[in-house]
Amino acid sequence: MTQIASIRVDLIDRRSDARPLDSATIDGLTQSIKVVGLINPIRVRPVGERYEIVSGHHRFGVCAFLDWAEIPCIVADDDDLHAELAMIDENLMRAELSASERAVQTARRKAIHLELHPETAQHVAGAHASNRLQGNASANFAPAFAAETAKATGQSERTVQLHVERGEKVIGAALDIIRGTKLDTGVYLDKLKRLSASDQITAAKRDVAWEKQKSAAAPPENSQGRVGDTASQVQPKAKPTYEQMRSAILLLADLTADDITSICPPTKRAAMCQKLAHLEQVFGQVREAAST
Repeated sequence: MTQIASIRVDLIDRRSDARPLDSATIDGLTQSIKVVGLINPIRVRPVGERYEIVSGHHRFGVCAFLDWAEIPCIVADDDDLHAELAMIDENLMRAELSASERAVQTARRKAIHLELHPETAQHVAGAHASNRLQGNASANFAPAFAAETAKATGQSERTVQLHVERGEKVIGAALDIIRGTKLDTGVYLDKLKRLSASDQITAAKRDVAWEKQKSAAAPPENSQGRVGDTASQVQPKAKPTYEQMRSAILLLADLTADDITSICPPTKRAAMCQKLAHLEQVFGQVREAAST
């Protein structure tokens, strides 16, 4: 049962597990709410004599910033699981989520789905066994969970499956290591999920350290935006044309592992492998972007 009510701002609390507010989203909403007001009320639930936000944390943040005394709310009798589910769905519709955040949120949504629908969980073991026999171990109960999540968050079912697999297979300790770094991408998570738990941590620590080393080795820019501390007029390197890039890719595509090993001197192979690993990550990001 729900009802619309105007509630005092000082009686409304954010969830303890709510994501930090995004400044860009706050800025955009502030301008909109100043002009047209709050079109969509926030959703809250009663907790004792106060109210907890179920969805609408950014809208609430803007209204509090604008010193509103009261705010229109949809008051719902959501239990803990449904309240968390609503918050997760709101998060998953946000574009600024990192790959690790999206994976964790989607995996948690699957866990809630199983808890709310235990009849689905009863068939998971059998589905896993059947899918393994058919060579399709990732399908499990995808039609039910993926379809529902896709509808709730505006993503495709395939995308939902990818995110939940990353969230289930990459351990939290490894996600904590890469969170906020350049490695926080779907492509890198797909590499980690193929490793054992201990190897995931080892790989994440090694690769984050390597990224930091590359950043530290990059020459600083002076105030004119040119590389270095001297007055030398270093111009930025021109980007290759499409035809140049295509020719380079076609040349590499024709090489076998033996070709590359024989061409590259032994003393240069470690550096070459690092360059190739970087290219693999870059092209993986391009492929992922093209598929969405």
